[in-house]
Amino acid sequence: MSSSQAKKAFTLIEMLCVLAIVGLLMGLLLPSLGAVRTSALRQRTGLQLRGLATALEDYAAHYGHPPPFLAEAEVPVPLAPLGDRFAVALQGLDGPADATNPDNVRFYVFDSAERDGDGRPLDAFGGGEIYAMGRRKSRLTIPREAFPEQIRDLVPEGGVPAPFALWSLSGRPGRRGTSWQ
Repeated sequence: MSSSQAKKAFTLIEMLCVLAIVGLLMGLLLPSLGAVRTSALRQRTGLQLRGLATALEDYAAHYGHPPPFLAEAEVPVPLAPLGDRFAVALQGLDGPADATNPDNVRFYVFDSAERDGDGRPLDAFGGGEIYAMGRRKSRLTIPREAFPEQIRDLVPEGGVPAPFALWSLSGRPGRRGTSWQ
């Protein structure tokens, strides 16, 4: 067989070079995919919390006061221990009315990913560290000092000019997700 008739094939060195290049590209691509996923979950959590804040505002407009568990005190209220009471207040019941939402009005409809098996609200990361706080009627904002120390640096200097503030402490360690409405 002459050299012009020899079969063309990859040598071992060429194959190793191709594998090294593919490995390098994967090493560069995978961290950015993780960052994109985290950013998408953070945005989804923000949208969810804005929806919940709007539902709380609608509840307060309908009944003339915030839900009973969210008294008009500038103290953060963790939503996880409330479980189904939080969902019933905003979504109502299919059966007889509840004292939290006597008119059975649907201010918000939770999808299956937004609640765990016990009815506790979850953010897009699947975490249940969601907090809410309301402002006093005599104030136009929730002051920065009312927020917990761990997120105070994320709150605007003048406070939050809204009747309710919601935030989530789930997500990647060291990066806390927040959302205001």
